[in-house]
Amino acid sequence: MLYQKKIMNKSARSAGKITVVTALSGVAIFALVFIFNIGKTELQKVEAQFDNGAATTTLTVLNTPPEWTPGLEGREEFESSTTTPTNSGRTISWIGTAVDANNAPYFMIICSTSAAPAPAQAANAFSLGTAPPSCSAGIQWGVSTSTVSGSVARVATSTNEAISPFGESNVWYAWVCDDDPTNARCSNISSQGTNATNSSPFNVNRRPIFTAFGNNGPIDPGQLLSFLSTSTDPDVVDAEDTIFLVVCQADTYSTTTNQCGGGDFLASTTLGVLSNATATRALAAIIQDANYPAYGYIYDQHGHSAVGGAQGTNVQYTVRNVAPTVSGGTISLNGGTDILLTVPGNQTTGFTLGFVVADANSCDAVGGGNADEITNFAASVFRNGVGTSTCGIGGTYNPNFCYPSTAGASVWNISCTASSTSCLGPTDDTMVFNCSFPLWFIADPTDGIITDTPFYNQMWAAGVAGIDNNNATGSMSTSTIDVELFSFVALDLLDELIAYDQLEPGDAMVNLSASTSMRVLGNTGLNQLLGGDSMCGTYTTSNPCPVSSTSTIPQSEQRYGTSSLVYASGISLQPTTTPALLEIQIFKALSTSTPSSKRTHWGISVPASISLAGSYTGQNTFLGVRSAPATW
Repeated sequence: MLYQKKIMNKSARSAGKITVVTALSGVAIFALVFIFNIGKTELQKVEAQFDNGAATTTLTVLNTPPEWTPGLEGREEFESSTTTPTNSGRTISWIGTAVDANNAPYFMIICSTSAAPAPAQAANAFSLGTAPPSCSAGIQWGVSTSTVSGSVARVATSTNEAISPFGESNVWYAWVCDDDPTNARCSNISSQGTNATNSSPFNVNRRPIFTAFGNNGPIDPGQLLSFLSTSTDPDVVDAEDTIFLVVCQADTYSTTTNQCGGGDFLASTTLGVLSNATATRALAAIIQDANYPAYGYIYDQHGHSAVGGAQGTNVQYTVRNVAPTVSGGTISLNGGTDILLTVPGNQTTGFTLGFVVADANSCDAVGGGNADEITNFAASVFRNGVGTSTCGIGGTYNPNFCYPSTAGASVWNISCTASSTSCLGPTDDTMVFNCSFPLWFIADPTDGIITDTPFYNQMWAAGVAGIDNNNATGSMSTSTIDVELFSFVALDLLDELIAYDQLEPGDAMVNLSASTSMRVLGNTGLNQLLGGDSMCGTYTTSNPCPVSSTSTIPQSEQRYGTSSLVYASGISLQPTTTPALLEIQIFKALSTSTPSSKRTHWGISVPASISLAGSYTGQNTFLGVRSAPATW
């Protein structure tokens, strides 16, 4: 801002922000000049000069400081408190709005004490603008740039890990000062925030300290692996922060999520502790004897991660080679229990397949040691109506009825593990395999009777062939105990809103022009059970519409059909408590990527008795019902 003083000729002289000029007439001419000076900065000069019957008066009016806009006083832009502190290394910021009576720009300054700050003054009246103010005592947390009167000022500073100047809890006071070039002034009142969440003090959360990491290995398969740490947290305000240990099998830990990347998670602390956090993991019952990487990381309850020390170091754990076990039996599909699909529109995981492979050459290859004779397998799970001739070794994958392992893990991810130490030597001919596999939501059901499913007289079976270290493959055998795969009724309503036309009382939609679409996400064909609630302006699921002829539209005024019929030909909607069947006959999906769907068409009539205008809301309910097999 630039203010300049100019001396004008004779009867024109002014100073300050307001000039008062008074003209006097009818006064005798005096050759007298009266000059009365008061102060240097507050009231610069008052003069009265008589010349030619006119008197000019001048007055300098003092600059006034800016004032906070009520409700928008200086405050933390984002909460920084004991419960939600600002992590070290992050930014703490303040915002506030002030207005200057002279429309001058202003600064917002944040100080650590209640002492009023010192405004900066220009070097002289011809200086362009002014410098920002400074705190007169304590720590200056920051000062804004020059801000237009009435606009939001922002102050920000980055916290750090050092004790000085940032403590764990830091008091602050916000002030505003204008940048008047000759008489800059600061507000008489400071601000410490406008509510409990963004007020003084701000809190800095320091990183936990992690100095050592280890484990209780070597241990056996199936045992509990414990990860140990030497770790603490320096913060004590309000309460000492709790800490957590997370262990990854690769250096993929994210400081943003405090989690391992991908599938690298090994173990983590379940409940935060004050020091020396630990974590445990139950090892798989079958796991190779080897050294496995384990990267340890510590973070506190506010998600702030340790740095340096033992953070991210790899302390391997060792799984010992244990005495082998011998198991015998037959092919066991899902443990002999029936298969239930549970995930609509996707794969249900966790089904099991167990089998024993025997080799006349023994299970131990020549040379012994860790060289196994039985090295691989070929397995398939299928609807037994197709048999191993279709779904055996090299069978064609079809998610409706055939899942062969030879299709590859990218197509069907069956995961099998051999008990690598169960082979006792040249005289032992068996090796046990345990598998886990998924099935798609379209896998054919075999439950019920002839009126329930097309394959009611079939079941699901498994076939397995063993493969040795020379890639010799035996004949595929099938399970002797087969299991049912149950019907899985699942749907997806694609339209969450039935938007009817705007109607006057006594009017009805011409056609069933509104619609909803329902998609099959299970393994059957579907019909619908439809019911609904009355509509009114106050409807919620917990507060149904009252019985009113003037403000409630009964659900029966809604009509529906499988095509866009005229309204009068539609089916009247039943109450939610007694839904009615609509044989929409949506086909069973045959592809995992293109579920089958069909539309239901809707219309409505507004009773003539309705007198309350406005938006009416209700809710209709859609239930899936297995349709007749002939319509799948």
